[in-house]
Amino acid sequence: MNTQNAASPRRRAVLKALAGTALAAPMLGRTAGATGAPIRIGLSAPLTTAFAEDGKWMRQGAELAIKEINAAGGIKGRPLQLFVEDDQGPNPTAAANAATKLISEDKVLAIVGPHFTPGILAVEPLLKQYHVPAFSGATGPVVTAQGNPYVFRVRLNDNVGARLLVRYAVEKLHWTDIGIDYVNTAFGQGGLGALKAALAEMHIQPKMVQTHLDSTKDFTPQLLAFKSAGVKNLFIWTDDQPMGLINKQIKTLGLSFGIAGNAGLTLPNVIALAGDAVNGAYSIGEFIADNPDPVVREWVKRYHAAYGADPELYGSVYYDATKILGDAMQRATAIDGAAIQEALTKTRSFRGVVTTYTWSPGGDMVHSALITRDENKKPVIIEKVTD
Repeated sequence: MNTQNAASPRRRAVLKALAGTALAAPMLGRTAGATGAPIRIGLSAPLTTAFAEDGKWMRQGAELAIKEINAAGGIKGRPLQLFVEDDQGPNPTAAANAATKLISEDKVLAIVGPHFTPGILAVEPLLKQYHVPAFSGATGPVVTAQGNPYVFRVRLNDNVGARLLVRYAVEKLHWTDIGIDYVNTAFGQGGLGALKAALAEMHIQPKMVQTHLDSTKDFTPQLLAFKSAGVKNLFIWTDDQPMGLINKQIKTLGLSFGIAGNAGLTLPNVIALAGDAVNGAYSIGEFIADNPDPVVREWVKRYHAAYGADPELYGSVYYDATKILGDAMQRATAIDGAAIQEALTKTRSFRGVVTTYTWSPGGDMVHSALITRDENKKPVIIEKVTD
């Protein structure tokens, strides 16, 4: 998308219509120490669609971080101001429109999000063109394979996570007769490639691979096909709703598979949908609220005091992303996109509530994760793993 297209009458009309759904957050925590002109940052998150709960968590994490930063005097005496746009989750068109408005109309210097792989891929050209750093929790390997210096990933790359999960399942759980089910998006396709590569390293070929859409509701044909093929253990790489439905329907059909998958298996909305069908499922992710780490325990208290609920992955990751951004702005030689980007590449051992972040060439900032197992409808840490 070029500047001419972004400024065309049709584009302006689209952006004007989208502005009706945009929610610019009030200035948070402004104090006497933060009296300069506000520094504008954006949040690209799903405010609507089936992914709206994820967007709510993202927004809560970012807003709490901004409140704390502003209460401490802001960035070089200037408060942060947040502008929020709806990217509808894994919707590339909506993500591109959201980023266009944040950059062209709201004049943000950095963006927190988009979270989903299809969304951040659609936005990457804009970030590079306008020199706007963005933080994404999208785990698809393709996200940081573009060589875009303005993309910073704040979760573990699936190339690493899938390999660690496969190794655990095969070496410690002694899995054989393996199947794979993945969502047919850039995220799921990347996960499939990473899982197959990890299995190939261990000289294992999956017995069956199947795919689905985010809109798929009935997985009965797929699950029965896995059973007929002799699959005993199943890797699932998908988004929230399909993850919950697949696990629920496995139990409803009276089937029995070993289950392992991406971090969706730790999320409260997935567990609420699947119920006790998730018990025994393994996943690789970065955060659970029951982590005994003192930093996490303190974070849980702060988040609960603000929102009356325990934090989960989305809120925690984007709280950290906003704090990393604030830290880089304080260190930057100027408050502009290029200077902030340069400061971000010098991030080393930044202790967040989820993990310790260190930038590596390509944009990956997370290098460890947790293997968890759902027990009594709650994820429990089994092992911390690193690349």
